[in-house]
Parts: sequence; structure tokens; C-alpha cells
Amino acid sequence: MPYIVVRGTLGMSNTKVYGLSSPEAERISSQLRPGPINEAKDELTFYNSAVFVMNQLEYFFGYRVISCACQGDAAQPVWTMVKPRNY
Repeated sequence: MPYIVVRGTLGMSNTKVYGLSSPEAERISSQLRPGPINEAKDELTFYNSAVFVMNQLEYFFGYRVISCACQGDAAQPVWTMVKPRNY
């Protein structure tokens, strides 16, 4: 799947990533501080800041941010990332 979603806040170290393949999740988990995996929601939690997680996803897999959204003042930002076909 070329698209993933990253949800988290800039000041906290609780970032959720949705849509990573199993090999990607295993590889990136060795570089970050992984938390619980929720397979029912295709969700992986990392105890790193959202910016650090997105930087690692770009460095290791080529993912790029294509959009960002936030609902309301207190809601967590959500970034959509895409992996280029040639990666």
C-alpha cells in the first residue's frame, strides 16, 4: 500500500502509524521505540515524536507527506504520507 497515516502531536511522544506493511513495521521498529500493536486497526504506536517518526519513515522507505489535517483546536494532527513507486 503506498499510503500511510501518521497521527500525533508535536510536543508528545505518542505517535500512531496506520497502514505500514509487516516488513516495514519490523524494520522501523528497530530504529524507534515501539509500543503496542493493534492489528484490528492496522495501528502501530511509537514512543517518539511525530516529526521524528515521519523523518525516519522518509529516510528508510521514501515516504513523503502529502497532506495534513486537524479537527478543532485540541485535536491531534493527522499526516498522510505516500511512498513513491520507484522505492
